Amino acid sequence: MRRLKEAVRPYYLRWLYFPLRPDQRPHAFRACWKYPFEKIQGGVRLPAADRPDLLFYPMTDWHMRIQRTQHLVRAFARQGFRCIYVNPHLGREFETTPLFDPDHRLSHIEENIYELHIRLPREPVFHDRLLTRDEEALVFSVIRQILPVRQAIQMLSFPLWLDVARRFREEAGFPIVYDCHDLLSGFRNIGREIISAEQELLRQSDLVLFSAQGLLNQYGAGLKKSLLVRNAVDARQFELRRSTPSNAVVGYVGALDSWFDIEAVREAALAYPQCRFVVAGHVEYKPIRRLAALRNIELAGEIPYHRVPELLARFQVGLIPFHITPLTLMTNPIKMYEYFSCGLPVVTTPLPEAQSMGDLVYLASTPAEFARQVGHALAEDDASRRMRRREIALLESWDARARDISDEFEWLGQAVQKPVRFPLEPQTD
Repeated sequence: MRRLKEAVRPYYLRWLYFPLRPDQRPHAFRACWKYPFEKIQGGVRLPAADRPDLLFYPMTDWHMRIQRTQHLVRAFARQGFRCIYVNPHLGREFETTPLFDPDHRLSHIEENIYELHIRLPREPVFHDRLLTRDEEALVFSVIRQILPVRQAIQMLSFPLWLDVARRFREEAGFPIVYDCHDLLSGFRNIGREIISAEQELLRQSDLVLFSAQGLLNQYGAGLKKSLLVRNAVDARQFELRRSTPSNAVVGYVGALDSWFDIEAVREAALAYPQCRFVVAGHVEYKPIRRLAALRNIELAGEIPYHRVPELLARFQVGLIPFHITPLTLMTNPIKMYEYFSCGLPVVTTPLPEAQSMGDLVYLASTPAEFARQVGHALAEDDASRRMRRREIALLESWDARARDISDEFEWLGQAVQKPVRFPLEPQTD
């Protein structure tokens, strides 16, 4: 049944569902085609580079929400590494059906950043199942077409890509780096076989990066090599003049899913009716919409990342209202560093990675306590705390994280001692 659904989906989506419901066509499916691209069947091959190419196999679409992987890609690109980001939708993002446009495409997104669009005939939902052998072979062959015969380092954020990456290591000596930045079993929509495959990815990786101490504690034993690389921020983007709205603004920016503590925000909004509460992000968990019933809560929707600094400049307090779950216990919130870039007091549930910040955050275990801590944060009048938050944000930068990782690249090259075997051009007799 799954095979039949996937075979029909490309035509159903483009010929029926999206025409009838254009609002349901993901923004990312439109945004990805605003960049110049070339069809790979036309003979596209990237020129050789002085440094290894970085081949990113992500967990999320580049154009959905800017997250850890995109931040790292941009930091590496600033260092001069050429980065190739594989679009995980594997065909669903195309405007046309496979029948009429079977081509694969390479887009140039930013300086040193390319996005590779590979079209599979059945267009699977990438977080639902692993790739079949035929699909792995197709992904491998398309990537191989565009790469020059030089060293590349493979950066995986999701087990879906393991067998493709393993084949490149076997045939071309490209090391495998797994960026373990979330507890996969904590998500509702990731297929069991993908979660199960993570153990093999951990064993196979030449280097594993962990975004939080909890993840390192759980998975770090017995690995070839591991490195704690927490999240970070580009603080320069948040150096905006603070605005002074007539009403105090308390806010949250980020994912809105089942781990979001609705009751904590509701209690705080009821306790401080004179304050405006802004909750920005795409609502993935429908009960969150009930917050809009309160007059002083605004559900602002998804905010493009380039506008986030402008929004935070209006905040007096930043919120991290997460339920304590296995997923959040192993989360190092990017938004904490973004709030710190603005010097904002942060009210958060007691996440381990937030607790390490001491008196720079306000911890709350219950909705009532969360509301009280919002009051304490609003009343904060301590310039030294604001300065310490900004200093942390300046130190904990994505550029610093990329340097920490790239320091391992020479060791990785020595760890995988295999020559590149595939030819520049097809061989002829």
